[in-house]
Amino acid sequence: MRILVEKIPTVPGSHSFTVREFKLPIFDAPLHVHPECELTYIVQGQGRRVVGDSVELYSAGDLVLIGPNVPHCWYSDQLPEPAPLSHSIVVQFVPSFLGASFFNLPEMGALNQLLESASRGLCLAPPVQATVAERMTQLLTAGGAARIVLLLDILDQIAGLRSHRYLASAGFTATRHPTDSARINRVFQYVFDHFQQNVSLSEAAAIANMNPPAFCYYFKKRTRRSFSEFVNEIRIGHACKLLMNSDKTVAEICYESGFNNIAYFNRRFQQSQQVSPTAYRKRLTNREPV
Repeated sequence: MRILVEKIPTVPGSHSFTVREFKLPIFDAPLHVHPECELTYIVQGQGRRVVGDSVELYSAGDLVLIGPNVPHCWYSDQLPEPAPLSHSIVVQFVPSFLGASFFNLPEMGALNQLLESASRGLCLAPPVQATVAERMTQLLTAGGAARIVLLLDILDQIAGLRSHRYLASAGFTATRHPTDSARINRVFQYVFDHFQQNVSLSEAAAIANMNPPAFCYYFKKRTRRSFSEFVNEIRIGHACKLLMNSDKTVAEICYESGFNNIAYFNRRFQQSQQVSPTAYRKRLTNREPV
């Protein structure tokens, strides 16, 4: 929980941007920020992705572009042993890595707009994933001018599609205060660790070193949702995954996801997904869009 402002490792005079490959049992970096833009491709793994005030499930193929100083992290699911490695390729670069005015050139208009949009985090559409994944793999071994050309080609491919989804809400303001990042990260981790059991508002408030009313105000201001809404989002996300990947009954999934009332679970699921749990599973079985 102590790594809150990440220092991207670089070799002075060696490269103008960083490309790294991670193969780990789990992604376990805490919520953190850095001044670099970041493009992350998940080759293998699953869990929850936090970008600003967005908390969503991720899986293999996930491709996200994040602007400077946007809090983010990927929390891997704890899978039964032996679990496959979590595998990602990450490209990090400061917006001015080609010069302060490079992206202001007329020819760079689309890329400049892309980087500005990344201030809220962008989940990139599937049509670019295969092409971008291939080029990101090539970046791991590329050298010289080809390395820069590859990165620009990747950004151009992404900018040309123009069908990406914002992650953080329009009102989200990226925090740069280390104490605040540490506090919200502890609360996130508490919920991720306990959502299948009893999640206590008073305990979450104590973790944040606040009284419950102050914590409720802080959490709503920080994440644009109430604490109970956040907990329910995590539980519904887990229920969706169980509906996709198991044959458990809706009742079993309800209790395994941390709900203790089936009627309430059905109501919250309907509000979140616009379909009932049963209809959600049926659509998946029939390969219909959800």
